Amino acid sequence: MKYFNSLILLLIIVFSSCTAPAGEVTLLHWNDFHSRNLPWVPTSYNPENHSVGGYALFDAYLDSLGREYPGALRVHAGDDFQGSPVCAVTKGVSQIKILNLVKPDFFTIGNHEFDYGWRHVDSLRRHLAEFEMYAANLIDAESGESALPQYKIFRINRYPVVLIGLTHPQLDFLTMAKNLEGVQVADPASTVRDLIGYLNKRGLHTFVVISHMGLDLDRELAKAVPEIDLIVGGHSHTFMRQAENVNGVWIVQADDSGRYVGVTRFKAEKGNIVSLEMQYVETIAGRLKPSPDVEALVMRYEDALAGIMDEEIAHLQTAWTRSGGESNIGNWIADAFRNAVPGTDIAIMNNGGIRKDLSAGPVTVRDIWEIAPFGNMLVRFEWSGKELQQALDNMAKKNRALQFSGVRLLLDRSNGLIDADINGSKIDPEKTYSIITNDYTAGQAPNYFGMEIPVYQELGLADRDVLVEAARRQKTIHAKIEGRIVYR
Repeated sequence: MKYFNSLILLLIIVFSSCTAPAGEVTLLHWNDFHSRNLPWVPTSYNPENHSVGGYALFDAYLDSLGREYPGALRVHAGDDFQGSPVCAVTKGVSQIKILNLVKPDFFTIGNHEFDYGWRHVDSLRRHLAEFEMYAANLIDAESGESALPQYKIFRINRYPVVLIGLTHPQLDFLTMAKNLEGVQVADPASTVRDLIGYLNKRGLHTFVVISHMGLDLDRELAKAVPEIDLIVGGHSHTFMRQAENVNGVWIVQADDSGRYVGVTRFKAEKGNIVSLEMQYVETIAGRLKPSPDVEALVMRYEDALAGIMDEEIAHLQTAWTRSGGESNIGNWIADAFRNAVPGTDIAIMNNGGIRKDLSAGPVTVRDIWEIAPFGNMLVRFEWSGKELQQALDNMAKKNRALQFSGVRLLLDRSNGLIDADINGSKIDPEKTYSIITNDYTAGQAPNYFGMEIPVYQELGLADRDVLVEAARRQKTIHAKIEGRIVYR
């Protein structure tokens, strides 16, 4: 496999040795920003009800911390795309231009950077981005070589530290198949192990993985490759009260959406981290003045859409709240899907496509776009009762989280489907049932249901358009949990 940064590596070897002095390194890290470009008010652990974040304020905190810790590296662990109307309308261009001002030193590509297709994000990387994207395990399908740079070497007080990017190994589940045309994903552990072996022979011994894989997979990676010194994580949106040590490998992560800057400081000697501390700095509004250049760019994008996005279309009587099981927002979305195509028996919505909760009160077009930011298209297909029963049984055994309309399920996580009613009647194995869902869920049917959907009808309806119109018609919304999904 071809390795990047050969010239830089040669210079490092010439001007340093394995007896380099101790390195004191500060990483200012964030992950899963999801285009939260405007300040927002967290609903958890926020008794003061203060607002946080937005990229202009976040950048100001990075600047302030950079002055406190000279030489600190700005490290982004992926998923800056997806979450706001601005990002959706511009297909990520807004985020690239904002990041050009924020200037990350290292950016690992996340799964949501693929939401508009690999070829699109690669074009943005090549022609618009003024920073580099990294992923050691992303492979060009045609050449078999790395599709992105794998690592970058930083010299901090003459001490060489290698940052290695890793993207999620299950991209084929996390995004639509068409979005990955041209690339494949290699095993993270073997990729990093081989890369560290290659770099060890060239006198480099301190390795920090910037991972967009989630905390559980980061722990697995630490167990498999103890030669790693530190993993700075993303994807699972984890608030870690303290750094975790697994098999001698430190792991940190900085929550999500720009609420916190993760500040991880460590001292390395002879290739080993001898001390490490991690803290969060909350990006509370009012304590710093937002960066003027970032604020101007953010508002330029927001102002262009404000007239459309800020229209109030309904009133929510009870807060919409997501959950791992049945949720009231999931019920409302699935009902809206089913009602959009009269005569449909069942509607299904994947939990991962519901991207935010919403407090009781006004519902705007922007809220719907932020709840359903992907612009997935609705599709319709048919299963026999026998196929439907098998699919629901597989879903329960796989412990896949989905929302339903027209269905009441009694499930057991180990033993699968116990009982199911379709619109008040037991499943008839001989009957044909019509089902509506989004194209992502249909494409991932083997992962959700253990079976393919060979043929489905494209309806020409974007999910968020259906939801906007449903909210307009309903005006006053009181969604609730109804016992559609019960686990025994």
